[in-house]
Amino acid sequence: MFDYSPDSERLSLKYPNGVPEGYAISPMQYTFDFIYLVYKRESSIDKAIEGVSNEYGLSEKGLRDYLVENKYILGNRDMQECSRKLKSYNTKSLKKILKMHGLKTSGKRERIERRIFENNLFEDAYYLSSKSRVFYKNKKRRVRIFNEWLSDYYYFSEFNDYYMKSYRKKEANIPIEFINLHIKKSIEDESHKNYVMNNNIMAKHFLKRERYRKMLECVLKIFCMNLNPVWKIDELDEHNGFAFETYNDLLFLRDELGRNAVINTFYLVWDSFDFDRIIVPKYDAYRYLKDIMNGKGYNRIIDSLNERFYDNENLKIRRITQKTLFDF
Repeated sequence: MFDYSPDSERLSLKYPNGVPEGYAISPMQYTFDFIYLVYKRESSIDKAIEGVSNEYGLSEKGLRDYLVENKYILGNRDMQECSRKLKSYNTKSLKKILKMHGLKTSGKRERIERRIFENNLFEDAYYLSSKSRVFYKNKKRRVRIFNEWLSDYYYFSEFNDYYMKSYRKKEANIPIEFINLHIKKSIEDESHKNYVMNNNIMAKHFLKRERYRKMLECVLKIFCMNLNPVWKIDELDEHNGFAFETYNDLLFLRDELGRNAVINTFYLVWDSFDFDRIIVPKYDAYRYLKDIMNGKGYNRIIDSLNERFYDNENLKIRRITQKTLFDF
């Protein structure tokens, strides 16, 4: 039985709990092998399914169902898709097909196509979809984008699903939009860990592209969220402020962009957060950022945060008001 579950590879980040069972044989690989046999070797659908099933130890029915479900192959019962395939034949060839099966060849082209469709005269009950051709033709580009920007963090099958819907977009935007999907998901799930992690991935992406102002926005989002870990409010005794990596990134960006750029961007990022409550007020956050800009030691800043906030048994979590947003 073909028991592949798409959910087994749809984890947000790569290998968070170890490599899933069966991951070594990716559906992307045998999908590509199948399309290659049909598209480039001109194999029939049935022969290609048989060959790939034998190669990977899959059931033929299960593989066929997977290809149909994911629209890599389509049935000839779809008149619209059938018509697209018929466009590759001239009228004379279509009449030959009808004649071979003892059917009338008269009438306009539209009637000839309908006669072929109604009698299901194609060699295969299924044929390759346009999605399959895109999958095959864009393989190198898709793999290159994934390997260059995303392979350290995400599953290829997850990226492939996104790419198949987005391949017409500008190449530079594809990895950015893909990472943004994970950031949005972490916000929906109110997952502190995933929000920080995916913004960190985005920051590294912009660092590689030397887009330092965009990187700064991501680093400051991490900084603000770690000062106010409101999505894990019951775990403050285990929280330790922001990471040393964030501290170093802010010093790097201070040297690249200047102190004023960092401070001014902080105002915008802080006010863009949709917090409904806060732990560290905006003014204190600003003061800690200024300490970093002035080169104050990391450990001293973290000790101060822990003493005043995260280790404070009398800590009051404040509801967001206009005053707490613009309190200086």
